[in-house]
Amino acid sequence: MAQVLPSPGVESHSFHHRNTEDRDVTTFSPGTPPSLSGAFPSMLYHHHRSTPSPDMIDIRSSSTSLLDTLDTQTLSSLLQPPGRKFLPSLLLWDEKGQSLYDSILATPSYYPYRVENTLLQEQISDIASTIASSTTDILVELGAGNLSKTALLLTALDRCLDSPSSSHSRAGNGKVVYYALDVDRSLLESSLAQLRKRTANLQHIELRSLLGTYEDGARWLSQPDLAPYRKTMVWLGNSIANLEKEEASDLLAKFTSSSQNNNGMMQNLAGFLLGVDGCLDEEKVERAYNAPGGENRRWVVHALEAAKEQLQLHHLGESEMFDEKNWRFEGRWNAGRQRYENYLVPLKRMEAVVKKGKKKVVLEEGEKVFVLGSGKWTARDVQGICEGPGLGLRRSWHSEGNDYGIYWLQPGKKRLDSGIDMKNDEEC
Repeated sequence: MAQVLPSPGVESHSFHHRNTEDRDVTTFSPGTPPSLSGAFPSMLYHHHRSTPSPDMIDIRSSSTSLLDTLDTQTLSSLLQPPGRKFLPSLLLWDEKGQSLYDSILATPSYYPYRVENTLLQEQISDIASTIASSTTDILVELGAGNLSKTALLLTALDRCLDSPSSSHSRAGNGKVVYYALDVDRSLLESSLAQLRKRTANLQHIELRSLLGTYEDGARWLSQPDLAPYRKTMVWLGNSIANLEKEEASDLLAKFTSSSQNNNGMMQNLAGFLLGVDGCLDEEKVERAYNAPGGENRRWVVHALEAAKEQLQLHHLGESEMFDEKNWRFEGRWNAGRQRYENYLVPLKRMEAVVKKGKKKVVLEEGEKVFVLGSGKWTARDVQGICEGPGLGLRRSWHSEGNDYGIYWLQPGKKRLDSGIDMKNDEEC
């Protein structure tokens, strides 16, 4: 198996203050290949940084991780010229932000969560069988969040792995290692603890977590010592469509190639499971992303609080810039770009000198600051995004009306049609 750590068997764990020199590599699970047990310690634990619990791997790179530069990203985004200012969407995904997002999922009008959940329940056996047949060793869920749908997937996959033939071609000890990848440390701990409760009877899957961004995850997976292990990525919840189409294609390419190691080789990718919303009904989308109860507004406005913390603006004059009373939320459907866009708009002119960068930030009254978008992509859109990274649509499962799709992508599998009617396809 890939580099894994044993579970201590408790719900939550304090973070240890240990440097790499103190790490006892003998605590890796028996299924870990000896060649991996001592590899790349600097990518597991960073000097002078508190480390996570034993079943969490901190894969942030202090020089390149978006998490470690979120403060400078936030400042840079607000120094852009009028009309181009934005707030990094990473600001929304701390523990409080995830809680606010969960409240959106519970609203009656937010259809993507309910539709995807129903589709998973209806097709989970077929989806799990597809993943199992790919002989994957490592299963990584990107932007795992609260792991609300993960138990269903892992339980079904575990049943598929009960077949003796399913582990014969799998590396290591024959088990699949599941990693939840997310950017918030405390959320990862609590979510993984709850997932352990809901999947206590798993026989063929080990649960772990990775602390970092998508880019950190791609970098970690591209390590040469992980090359022998088949990898499957799971990215549900239409999260990929928070990116522009070109950005999404570029990010997928990071997971399909090992270019970060300068060898240009393709990764040992078993497959990519994507959940993508393709609804283009403007009224339906508007109701979902601007709920009457204000849940969406409260979540997007949370970016102000997170930005204030990142920039360490605590004096009265400085903190006024990020007081939500001085802003209004604006959401709109952009038909040309097939996405719903969320903005924050200052109600008056504000300026502040950010001591951290000694830069002056000026916001004009009415100047739109972009926070987050949610694309709505058809099967043909998904196919177009995946062709650049060398992926093709192998299987798909769709909701009634074909609005929402779950797609199984694999390297070198290409289709030229819309991809809607692919459920029973055997060859591409």
